Amino acid sequence: MKRTRLTALVMGLLLMATLAFAEAAPVTAPESPALATVNGEDITKAQADELIPALVNYQYIADASDYTATVDFLVRQKVLAKKISDMGFDQFTPEELTAFEQEAQAEWEAALSEYADYIQSDDSEQARAHAMEQAAAFYQTQGLTLEMLLNSVKNSAAQDKMTGYLMGGYQPTEEEIQAIFEQVGPVYQEKYESDIQTYEYMTRFSGQTSWYTPAGYRGIIHILLTGDQELVNRVRTLEARFEEQQQQEPAEESAEETAEIASVETVGEAADEAAEEPVTQEMIQAARQAVLDDKADVITEIYNRLDSGESFENLIGEYGEDPGMTVPDNLENGYPVHQDSIIWDPAFVTGAFSDKMIQAGDVSDPLVGANGIHILKYLKDIPSGLIMTDAIHEEITQFLTGARENEVYGQAFEGWMAEMDIVYHQDAIDQAIQEAAALAQSVEELPPEAVENP
Repeated sequence: MKRTRLTALVMGLLLMATLAFAEAAPVTAPESPALATVNGEDITKAQADELIPALVNYQYIADASDYTATVDFLVRQKVLAKKISDMGFDQFTPEELTAFEQEAQAEWEAALSEYADYIQSDDSEQARAHAMEQAAAFYQTQGLTLEMLLNSVKNSAAQDKMTGYLMGGYQPTEEEIQAIFEQVGPVYQEKYESDIQTYEYMTRFSGQTSWYTPAGYRGIIHILLTGDQELVNRVRTLEARFEEQQQQEPAEESAEETAEIASVETVGEAADEAAEEPVTQEMIQAARQAVLDDKADVITEIYNRLDSGESFENLIGEYGEDPGMTVPDNLENGYPVHQDSIIWDPAFVTGAFSDKMIQAGDVSDPLVGANGIHILKYLKDIPSGLIMTDAIHEEITQFLTGARENEVYGQAFEGWMAEMDIVYHQDAIDQAIQEAAALAQSVEELPPEAVENP
């Protein structure tokens, strides 16, 4: 996981460095062919090659052969840099420059620290100092320096000024936001209204947002007692075996048909299965009761304290062993549980909708699940339907703002590029594309053992 984060960090710094405007652009070899020229200044293949890995990483282009989009990207950066300079948006006050230096220094130290965390050999001060030196050396080999990062911060601030100028103070109106909500919301409703499994998979496992919440969700909080793990595992084992039995019941066959297909191996397997006692519901219930009996004194104490008026939430803090119940949002709103939920332990779902859980405030009987003993509280009903939350409002606001930025920049670039002397050297671009495609083809044809792991 750390390797992935470090890769993203390095690629992000490389991208910021490459997007630096003219004064921060790296010097390229004179023999590198020009792919385009903007106001007499060449954009070379070397510059494109330096940028391509970052554009691929950020999915701006599909692969390393897309020189057309890469050159266009670089052309637009030069055009933008020229307009920013012409309009004085790259001029800053001493106070602003000081703030940029502090921001760059903080980001640089964070980058060094993250890389040092990855390579540090032990917890000693000496090891830490050595790791920080190695981190600085690593970034130096990548062409990344504090000065380059500072230039990137300044260029970003300059572009923010241009964006503010072009946007002219635009803020989405409530009418615009509501219109998007009414347009997109029904799509979520149609997809999830009758499909709890898909809803939970997409929102809980895949992390996607939904503007629609299906009906029937309850907010559930609980006290978890992990219990004796040997006894809890016994319940799990019996439940798993019982489920296997249910799924593997053979279709009825005549004795004559069975005799015809029997073999020494299958007879041996059947004998082994017969030797293992079938699991019954009574066995499972007895195993669950053993878990409860082991914690009977604690369970009785909890219910006595609840009966005397003590707060369920306070008892969670005293007895509960679920780390999720220490998260303020979970404690305030409860876990969202539906009677068709797939993300919770089935015993937890059954308990949340048991006969003891009729209305908000009700407390369940103790139940045994995969993680131990649960005592549940029906905290509240979770509102369903299309509801404009603050998070959704902000999501739509950002969408409309981004769409407006794309629109104003598109219009601006039409005028800016018409003002400038821009030449695309198509023969050189085509040659670069052909060379990249040929290189990719040659790599594909290599045997797997000859291709070095990235």
